[in-house]
Amino acid sequence: MKKKVYILFGFDMESDNGNYTRNYEGAKSGTPKILEVLNKNNVKATFLFTGDTAENNKQVVYEVYEGGFEIGCHGLMHETLDIGQTLYSCPGDIRILKEEIRPRLEKNIQIIEKIIKDRPVSFRAPRLWQTNEQVKILEDLGFLVDASYWQLRYKKQILPYHPSKDNWLEKGDLRILELPNFYFINNSELEAESYVGLDQFPKLRTKGAEFVFNGILDIIDNQLKISDIGVIVFYLHPWEAIEISNKLTYDEGTFYFHKDQYLNTGDYFVKQLDLFIEKCIDREFKFASFKEFYDFGYF
Repeated sequence: MKKKVYILFGFDMESDNGNYTRNYEGAKSGTPKILEVLNKNNVKATFLFTGDTAENNKQVVYEVYEGGFEIGCHGLMHETLDIGQTLYSCPGDIRILKEEIRPRLEKNIQIIEKIIKDRPVSFRAPRLWQTNEQVKILEDLGFLVDASYWQLRYKKQILPYHPSKDNWLEKGDLRILELPNFYFINNSELEAESYVGLDQFPKLRTKGAEFVFNGILDIIDNQLKISDIGVIVFYLHPWEAIEISNKLTYDEGTFYFHKDQYLNTGDYFVKQLDLFIEKCIDREFKFASFKEFYDFGYF
C-alpha cells in the first residue's frame, strides 16, 4: 500500500476571538474568504459551530453545508469543562460541570440539525479541554469523530485512535475516532516564545505557511515510521480571517489581548492558508473532512 498523508482542516466557528465577545463578524465576513480558498483548491474541510454562532448565523451554516462541507459541533457557547486545574488563565472562560454536558451537547445538535436537516457527527471541545465523561456522552449521542486530543499536553498519541471508555487518552474499543491536533516538535525557540509555545495556534499567521509546512514534515516522518497513513489535524477560526483589534473596551474597563490573538489576522491569514494548501498539493497530500476520514476506515 502506498503511504498517504491527509490534511484535516477543522474551523472552529465561534464568536470573535473565542468567547471574549458575542460578536460574529468572523463567521459572517471571514467564512466567505475561507470558503473561496478551499473551493479554489478543491479542498474539503469541517466547520464546527458553537450553538450560539449557528443560531445567530443560520445562513452561514446553510451556505457552508450546501457548499459540500461538513458541519460539526463546538459546544453550546464555547464553554469549557470543569476539569480542575486549567492549563492557562482565561478570564472570559465559561465553565460547566459534568451534569451540564449532555443537555448542552443535545442543544448544540438540535440547533444545527434544525438548520441543515442533517445530524452532526463530528465534535471538538472548546480550547481542546476534554474529559472522559464528555467522550462517553459523545459516543452515546452518536458522534463519530472527536478532534479534541491535544498532543501538546498529552504527547502519547500521534495518530487517530479509538479511545477506551475507561480512559479516553488510551486506545480502546469505542466507536468514536479521536483525532490528535498536532504541535511543533523539537523547536526550543518556539517553546520559549509565548504562552502558546509549541502549539499550532496561531502559527499559520504569525510564522507563515512555509514555517508551518516545514514543521509538519517532521511530524509526518514520525507517523509514517509506524503507519501507512500520516494525518495532520488543524484547528483554525473564521475570526482569524478578519482584522482583530488588540483590545476590547467595556463599560467597566478595557481588555488588551496578547499579540497572538490579533497579529496578522485578516487577509494575511487567508493568503497563508492558500499558500499552505498549495504546498500540500505540490506534495500530493490529500484533504478530507473529519467524517470523510472516518469513513475511509484507516483507523
